Amino acid sequence: MIVSIIGSGAIGMFYGTLLIDAGEEVHFLCRSDYETVKEKGIFIESKLRGNKTFENIHVHKDSCDMPISDIVIVSLKTTENEKLLPVLLPPIVKKETTIVIIQNGLGVEADVAKLFPDQQIIGGLAFISSSKVAPGHILHIDHGNLSLGYFNHVNEQNIQTIVAKLNQQNIKVILSDDLNKLRWRKLVWNIAFNGMTVVLGCQTDKLMQSKDLIGLSKDIMEEVISGAKACGAELDVNLPSQMIQYTIDMPAYSPSMKLDYDHQRPMEIHYIYEEPIRIAKEAGYYMSKVDMLTKQLKFKQQFEY
Repeated sequence: MIVSIIGSGAIGMFYGTLLIDAGEEVHFLCRSDYETVKEKGIFIESKLRGNKTFENIHVHKDSCDMPISDIVIVSLKTTENEKLLPVLLPPIVKKETTIVIIQNGLGVEADVAKLFPDQQIIGGLAFISSSKVAPGHILHIDHGNLSLGYFNHVNEQNIQTIVAKLNQQNIKVILSDDLNKLRWRKLVWNIAFNGMTVVLGCQTDKLMQSKDLIGLSKDIMEEVISGAKACGAELDVNLPSQMIQYTIDMPAYSPSMKLDYDHQRPMEIHYIYEEPIRIAKEAGYYMSKVDMLTKQLKFKQQFEY
């Protein structure tokens, strides 16, 4: 099976190298990292899994040079989807290709389906703490499990192979028919901690040292759960407490949006904040605290870059 990675950052390189270890032929589209990865390979630094360098891998500057693929994993920032996917994907997909979208937010699959109405699409959510610290160098801090949800009919063999291969690498993969619930569940953490670390200018550990901010985090997460319920996704009411404990236990961490802000990159405000607010509001529930956080993020992006 041929797997192509579109978006060779922390997520794409981590899961792509796991699939190499599992015996799959994996091709990476690298733009800024191309020369480094071509010469030195990909280095995964991980206390949990051990450090490893992957040399002599299939790396490409242009998707036109990549083979037609059975699986295409899209792990770009969602801010790049509309501009890049119509250019990058057509050379590497066929009718039977499954597109796996490992991105944050709500409504991503529907928008990709508008661009590629004939393709089979799976939504993916990575529960992982990782970052790219240098070209071709991924720091894996913690976790790594993956949830996959069906958006439309897919090639069952393709996706079952991916699940089996990642399971071989001690990655727990959940495959679900309820993508809406999976996405809302991930948003409970993402909406609270991506936004608050940016607005308050700190990592997660600092937030968890303040009783007031723990309380505010919980309030925001409970509001997201109410938004999810309005949209047909019933989530465990104990989830905020569980996620707060999970965050307390994890090492100091800058979520992806905090890293984007620190490096003056566009933040994924649309799919993580604006779309959930809009969709929940259309379903009859207004997430006022989330909307306030969204307005603060938009201000910071507009005036502090």
